[in-house]
Amino acid sequence: MDFVKIASDFEILAKQKQQHKNGIHLRSLMIFYLMCKHDGETISSIYKRFYPTYHHDINHASMSRVSSSLVKLGLIKLYENIADRRYKNFTFTQLGNRFKKEMENIYGN
Repeated sequence: MDFVKIASDFEILAKQKQQHKNGIHLRSLMIFYLMCKHDGETISSIYKRFYPTYHHDINHASMSRVSSSLVKLGLIKLYENIADRRYKNFTFTQLGNRFKKEMENIYGN
């Protein structure tokens, strides 16, 4: 499995769900990859890891849109953080875990 295959799978999924007419954005893949590397963290902590990982900025609105997009694609579920309701945690769905395993096969843990 390589990156092209994962990107293609994401694009096909997005088109099937009619989420994006042109497939899925690269930024969504980048955020999903961070989620795979830091499973169990909050959406806010993933947001904070974006710049140090990619040396590229993302704003809160974009992070929120991508998170919502990943929910609509059936890859993650969001829930309130028990300790602080302002934060959202995420968990992978069965489909999300499949994509996570594909990512790990390419990039390792």
